[in-house]
Amino acid sequence: MLYKTQGIVLHNTKYTDKRIISKIYTKQFGLITAIINVGNSPKSKIKSGVLQPLTQIEFELSLKENKDIQNLSEIKCLYVYTDLQYNFNKLCIAQFLNEILYKCLKEQFPNEDLYNLICDTYQWLDSANDSYQDTHVYFLFELSKHLGFYPANNIDLLHPYFDTLEGRYDSQPKSFPLGFDKEQSLLFSQLFSFSLTKNRKGNRTERLILLDCLLHYYKMQMPNLTEIKSYQVIQEMINLM
Repeated sequence: MLYKTQGIVLHNTKYTDKRIISKIYTKQFGLITAIINVGNSPKSKIKSGVLQPLTQIEFELSLKENKDIQNLSEIKCLYVYTDLQYNFNKLCIAQFLNEILYKCLKEQFPNEDLYNLICDTYQWLDSANDSYQDTHVYFLFELSKHLGFYPANNIDLLHPYFDTLEGRYDSQPKSFPLGFDKEQSLLFSQLFSFSLTKNRKGNRTERLILLDCLLHYYKMQMPNLTEIKSYQVIQEMINLM
């Protein structure tokens, strides 16, 4: 059956000179894998540029439920980034988030709230003039809701230590990365009130600590999560900001 839907490109693999296999997170069907004919000549129906990772697209999908790889056609770009592709810091953040999504998203079921979170965050990052330095921290924290391990906000005087296996605050400390120390746990608790429009007042040291804590929390909750190659790049970027 033929559907028109929207999606965001996560990853491409070259299949032949004129065909790619693309991982796309869609609004209507969740994660799909598609094989697509692309080219750069004037006669090409689908230009390779419209399928670059991060691109938000609209397309026609010939969905076959018993097939692992689908066919796409009539692809067009839904949102044109005006700054993200040219701003090194923003691009580092976006590529880091894209790698996280590619490695964490396995579901083939629709989740419109998650789709909107992804698209809205990228668009906000693209248009932000400043105060975007914590975008990746906000996104990882919010993404955990949709991955099924959003942490419990139960910090108090009797439970000051965050347990990364249980996803909640405990009375007894555990050695990192099984748990956070008191300072890390308190800093982590600030994320419950954080949003893109309500900026957290932090410095680069705190930003690095939070990023490290979040990634270790992800690894405790998703043991099969492989190495994040862009992690070192975003660490260096944060140090320069």
